[in-house]
This record gives sequence, structure tokens and C-alpha cells, in this order.
Amino acid sequence: MKNPRPLIGLSLPETVLSPWKPPVWEQTAAEVVKALADRDQQQAARERLAALAPSVVVGLLITELSDTASPVPPWEIQTVLSKRIGPAAYDEVLAALAAAPDEESRRRLSGAFSRFGTVDRYLEALSHPSASVRQSAAFGIQSACSVAYGREPNPGVDYGRVIDALIPLLADPDPEVAQRVMWVLTMLGPGVVEPLRRVRAHGPGRLRARALSVLAAVGGEEALSAADRAAVERLIRVKLPYDQARPLDACFTSWIAVPGGDQQGIVDVLELFDTRPATFALGLSVGAHDSHDGAEYGRVYVTPEVDGWTLVLGPWCNPVDPERAEDVLRVVTELSRRYGRAQAYYFGEQGGGSGWLVAADGDVVRRCRGSWDKDDARYTLGPPLPEERAACVEEGVTPVGDEPADGDENEEWADFAPYLAPELARRLGVSPFDLGPDTTVRGAGLVALTPYAREHGKPSTGAYAI
Repeated sequence: MKNPRPLIGLSLPETVLSPWKPPVWEQTAAEVVKALADRDQQQAARERLAALAPSVVVGLLITELSDTASPVPPWEIQTVLSKRIGPAAYDEVLAALAAAPDEESRRRLSGAFSRFGTVDRYLEALSHPSASVRQSAAFGIQSACSVAYGREPNPGVDYGRVIDALIPLLADPDPEVAQRVMWVLTMLGPGVVEPLRRVRAHGPGRLRARALSVLAAVGGEEALSAADRAAVERLIRVKLPYDQARPLDACFTSWIAVPGGDQQGIVDVLELFDTRPATFALGLSVGAHDSHDGAEYGRVYVTPEVDGWTLVLGPWCNPVDPERAEDVLRVVTELSRRYGRAQAYYFGEQGGGSGWLVAADGDVVRRCRGSWDKDDARYTLGPPLPEERAACVEEGVTPVGDEPADGDENEEWADFAPYLAPELARRLGVSPFDLGPDTTVRGAGLVALTPYAREHGKPSTGAYAI
């Protein structure tokens, strides 16, 4: 018989070359846990682990979850522990979380602990000696009971009992626990208002400050008693004489800039109303609140005079917002007619683009939007400013208005313009991002409602820094 020819150059299928893996039903419990890292075996591994006795697998799963070098995705183990095995794994996960030696292990174990959904057990865990357990229990209550963002109440939960159990932890010695409890209480609906009002009225004193913050976050100014509203106003008045300027950076920042310190005149031109004294911290807090989760056009913060300028901060001031652009063009032109110059800007520091509007003596000098949007050109008014071209030269890009040597569009300008608003504000006057302890301040700031609020109602209030 002839010798068989060697299989030179023959490519075998990948399934032949790959090592054979036994099905999860033939693997040890430890091997089944490791199989959660294999997409082809994950589903079968989940089912096998759920079928095994908890005494056999829970410890293995916790060990694997605590191993930060494990190839098994943490969420796979967290789901098996909390949803497939469920309450039978609760005590062991709690004990492991309490004993976790480092932050990453605590984070992974907390992810499993807070997903059990066992509200009664979480209420017990709120008194555990471990801050990690208390914080995770509060987060578990949040996940199971929150009614924020339109969620329906959990029908099996006594919300009054939950609220009563959480309120004492507003004074928890661990600040992260106290902060988590504050967040949770704001998500449990209007049932928190009366218990927190009782705390404000009758104590204990150690809970009062955070109870006030939660009340403001839940129901705004309307949730506060007359005494509390008066106390807040007194605190603002006390702080104002010593108030120092600070950067007004709201992530999505819109502002109007007017030379001089005629704050009342600016309020009159802009038809602002219901003005109230405000610190820089309060103005920034309001601006940040109004710029997120949808622009709030009903309120602005008006600074005192800062380095010779007065700034008006809020989404209502955005010169390149589709809803606001034409009205901002009108009011900035009016301001420039009265004060000689006026400007408006928008800057989104997380890639949100830039916009600027400059007016002088009642005429528009320039409006521009840079945001990589094909619609940017429709906002353009007037020729490029000398300050725009100077900024380009300093940055080493082809100045706006100049065509590159190849005749193509000025892509360098298109990439540079979205970041330009703060720099132009500096060159043309003062930028809110540059304010600080060295800023010369005259007068006091205020928060006011805009004409938009007359038509659409007052904006909601919340818990703000003072």
C-alpha cells in the first residue's frame, strides 16, 4: 500500500483547529462561571448556574466578580446573582460587599447588591455598619422605587415607610451615603414633602440643612415654608457684600455682554421682571440648571459690573438658537443703540459649537455660528471681524474670509470656529469664563424672569448653590 500524501497547504476549518470545549452541562461549577466570558456559551451558562444549588455557585460567582482581572463581564455575574439566583444570594453578596478590600471590588459587588430589588431587605441594610452597604442599599431603593422621569410607583412598596427610613441618613457620617440618600429622596415623589417640612420645623437639627436642599429639589421654592424662603433670602443678603466673582461656565453657556454697569437700564431694555438678588454661585447654578435637559428661556442671571461690563447669562441670550436668534438680534441691537456696543455669545464646551453677535450704535456688525452644521451659513451676517482673523493667525490657521491655495473651502476655519466664542469675548470685552478673585466687581448680581416667562409661565425652581 502506498504511503498517503501529506496534506501540505490544506486549510482546515476553524472549528477543527479550535480546541474542543465540553458543553456547560459537563463542566464543573467553576468552569461554568468562566464560560460566562464566552458568547457562544453564555446563555447555557446562565441557565446552568441558576439550576445549581446556591451554596455551590454563589461563592464562586462572588470570587469571580471581585477579581478585577477576570475576563467575565461584571454585568454577566451581577445579573446571574441578582436575577437568576435572586434572594438566595443576597446575604453572601452583602457580606462580600461589606468586606471588599478596594474601590473597584466594591463597585462591582454594589452593582450586584443594588439589583436584587428586595426593598424590605434594603431598608434593613440602611443600618449596616458598612458605609458601602448603606450607600448600595440606598441605590437599590432608588432603582426599585424611583418615580422620576415618568416612572410609575412600585405597587408593592410602602413609600411612607421607605421615606421615614431614609430621612435619618441625611446626617450619615459618610458624605457619600448622605448624598446618595438626598438623591433618592428627590426621586420618590411628593410624599417626601410633608416629612421633610416636619424636619425643618421640629428637627433634629442635624437633618435640617439637607432636608431644605431636598425640599427645594423636589418642589422648588413653592415647597418651602414662608420661614424657609425668608431664611434663604437673608442668607443671600448676608453673602452679597463679600461675594467674589467666579467663572460662569455652564457647559452650554449663552450670554449678552454690555459695557458699563447700568444694570437697571439693561433690565429695562430687556424687559426683565421679578428681579431678586443673587450671588455669583447662585447665578451659575441657575444658569447650569437652565442649560441642561432642554433650554429654559424664562430666566437669566445678570451680573454686577465686572471689569467694566455687565453680563446677562442664560439660554434666552443665545444668538444662534433657532428659536431665539431673531429676538436676540433685536435686543442686542437695541442695547447697542443705548450703550454704543453690545454682544451676545453661545459656547458649548463639549463640542457644542460657538456663536457670536456683535452690534454697535444700533447696527449689526457681525453674526456667525460655527458648529459643523450645514445650516451654519444661514446665521451669517456681516464680514469677519478683525479679531476673528487675528485669532486665526495666532492659531496658525487660514484666516476666515481667505481661500486656501488649492481653492477649496476653508476647512481650517470650519474646524476652528466652533471653539472661538470665549476667545472673541476676551478680545472684544470680557469673557464669563475668565471671571475670578482678581475681577473688579461693582454692585450685586440678580436673577430675573424674561419676557418669555410672561407667555409661557415661570420656570420651575430647584436646589441651587448660594
